[in-house]
Amino acid sequence: MEEVIIRWKPLAIGLGSALAFLLVFSLAPVQVVSYTVSEEYPTTETYYVTEDYTVEEPYVDTETYYETEPYEETVPIDYLVTGEEGYNYFGGEGFYVRVDIKNTDSISGTFTIVFDFTLERGVKDTETKSKYIAAGDEEKLTVSYHGAALRSFTYSITPPTKTVTAYRDVEKTREVIKYQTVTKSRYVPEERTIWKTRPVTRWKRVPMLEYLRSY
Repeated sequence: MEEVIIRWKPLAIGLGSALAFLLVFSLAPVQVVSYTVSEEYPTTETYYVTEDYTVEEPYVDTETYYETEPYEETVPIDYLVTGEEGYNYFGGEGFYVRVDIKNTDSISGTFTIVFDFTLERGVKDTETKSKYIAAGDEEKLTVSYHGAALRSFTYSITPPTKTVTAYRDVEKTREVIKYQTVTKSRYVPEERTIWKTRPVTRWKRVPMLEYLRSY
């Protein structure tokens, strides 16, 4: 029995020492290693939005306006008819017609009268009479007719004319600068915070046995 005990004792001691060494070797943090992780971090992002705005833009327009301008105009001189009469001669052998005209203007001239007669039995006839009348004077323009009786008469007067300065509004156009409101669009930068990820290297100590097995 003594020989058996003496033979196993050194072996047990050796195995125990080996196990203790392996345990210490595997648990001791003797090696530093790196590893990578994903890390979130905030950052600012610029983006663009559409924005409407208004501006006053000039443009050329055509404008109508009126300008008073003088011009020369020919007009009849001023006059008055101060009297008129017509009558048949005794026996109906003819008739007499008279128109009295007064020149009330400052211009002298010749007046012309056209007489339109309606005679007996409906016969028509025309006579013309002209006479110079000085400014401010009055004259009688007469017509005598023989051979028929007068039933009725009318007349038209053509007075002399004069040139006067008159005024009229003349339409004209011109270019003017006007302004109109125009809506436009533009891109406006804005910022916002977003989260991103990035790889980060970190360090740790690992037991030698883990280092030998994994790294």
